Amino acid sequence: MSRKRLRAVLFGPQGCGKGTQGQLLSERFDVPLIGAGDLMRQEMAEQTSLGRLIKEYVDQGMLAPDELVNAIIQKQMKAIDLERGFILDGYPRNVEQAASLDRFAKIGLAIQIKISDAEALRRLLGRRQCQECRSIFHVDQLVSAAKACALCGGKLIKRGDDEEQTIMSRLAVYHFMTEPMTTYYRQRGVLLCVNGEQSIAELFHELVKKIIKLGFVIS
Repeated sequence: MSRKRLRAVLFGPQGCGKGTQGQLLSERFDVPLIGAGDLMRQEMAEQTSLGRLIKEYVDQGMLAPDELVNAIIQKQMKAIDLERGFILDGYPRNVEQAASLDRFAKIGLAIQIKISDAEALRRLLGRRQCQECRSIFHVDQLVSAAKACALCGGKLIKRGDDEEQTIMSRLAVYHFMTEPMTTYYRQRGVLLCVNGEQSIAELFHELVKKIIKLGFVIS
């Protein structure tokens, strides 16, 4: 079997752990991890023309249109060696964006991490983030009295968007907008579905094993 570099998109509902798995896979397969949210925040911080447009939508509590998001991703993709490989986290978010991505970058694998809405709600309601280093913890991992980050000592807080009504709204958007990509990528023969309701280590082990079996180069 010929070996190939990993060119993947990673998607799943909020709380499924795609950010964590994306980082681990990026290191294991020696490919850059491209986070759509990070790119948009960077554009806004640098006050680029694209960033100013994004901020207008963010300030109104609206999702940026596909054309704007596509432009930001394409800008980043032009700056890297696509043949070396990459992992996209947070993009595409719908079938239209997936189709746009196909026009300028060949995707070899679409990884869907599946968890139930009940599990997503449990994870996000219990999520705590360090104000300093941004590390993520869950209340189940913490000593009952722990209010400080185990890594840097920073204060642990509950994110403003980790409220039940907000979480359920975001999950509804995922099911309506993003989940149809399952069919899109299955029809292209590049879909890999995995059960996200297992430990970080177990999920990572399963992903690496299956990705290698599909013929992708490991570092």
